[in-house]
Amino acid sequence: MGIRLLHLHLHGLFRSHELELGRDADTGGQTLYVLELVRSLAQRAEVEQVDVVTRLIQDRRVDLDYSQRVEPIGPGARILRFPFGPKRYLRKELLWPHLEELADQLVEHLSQPGQKVDWIHAHYADAGLVGALVSQRLGIPLVFTGHSLGREKQRRLLAGGLDRSQIEQTYAVSRRIDAEERALAQADLVITSTRQEADQQYRRYGHFQADQAEVVPPGVDATRFHPYGSSQESFALQSLLQPFLREPDRPPLLAISRAVRRKNIPALVEAYGQSPVLRQRHNLVLVLGCRDDPCQLEKQQRDVLQQVFDLVDRFDLYGQVAYPKQPNNTAVPRSPPFTAGLRVVEGYS
Repeated sequence: MGIRLLHLHLHGLFRSHELELGRDADTGGQTLYVLELVRSLAQRAEVEQVDVVTRLIQDRRVDLDYSQRVEPIGPGARILRFPFGPKRYLRKELLWPHLEELADQLVEHLSQPGQKVDWIHAHYADAGLVGALVSQRLGIPLVFTGHSLGREKQRRLLAGGLDRSQIEQTYAVSRRIDAEERALAQADLVITSTRQEADQQYRRYGHFQADQAEVVPPGVDATRFHPYGSSQESFALQSLLQPFLREPDRPPLLAISRAVRRKNIPALVEAYGQSPVLRQRHNLVLVLGCRDDPCQLEKQQRDVLQQVFDLVDRFDLYGQVAYPKQPNNTAVPRSPPFTAGLRVVEGYS
């Protein structure tokens, strides 16, 4: 019998294919990180099974995929969806009252014959709380990856001029910090992305133990990147960019991120617009997530996109800047125009 692993990734929209990266603040880099991590672990000889627990969602505003209770990822890997809280899709700040309900379900599930796991790996504070509760009740070792931390977010927001009551009302940051402390108190291993994260960010937590931290830099799926794409991939990319660019063969300056203030995408557009050299030599391609209907986006996303549109107009960048509504996540790494002269400005996070 090999190792059996259970990952907890509770918020956002998670499935095995065509991730809706950037659809909202909860469906970003962590989603891709968990999916690729699970796929990689499932291929290891010593691993028997890897499951990802996420939230079951029944909501006409999102795809039916998210209402499937079990979804295969690949050999030895699957998604298990559990209903907790309302049926509709909720942003992560609204999940806190319902997390103990999920913990109860997981204890019952893992107590069934054949469902025992060797490790629980919790991603982000919400999963950290659930993981800590289940680990404590069943004695299963816990790994915690925070991905981003509440104390650091609170610090940045205070520095940006928000007061504590605003931060609490919008982000429920005290609950998030309490959950992180609970997870750190229970965790047998803490995964951090950088030494700075371990030495400066996690050290603000009373229950953090430095000897339990392991720095594991995020990797990349090298099989997705190659210098020459197929004709089908090239056509997909051309279809994506042709409506925007007069000279699509120019090497692009490529920015990939969610449309949020701290990514500072408007500053990039302004810098490009003010540089005759950049405008002569490159196109600017902005992959800012999915936006089926701008009216459905969060206010911050709408504001950032409006700033981008205004700057394109101010500097008359039509034909030089592309901002596709529905980016094809496979087109960016696989197509030739993006592998020659590529400049990646930012990644999802």
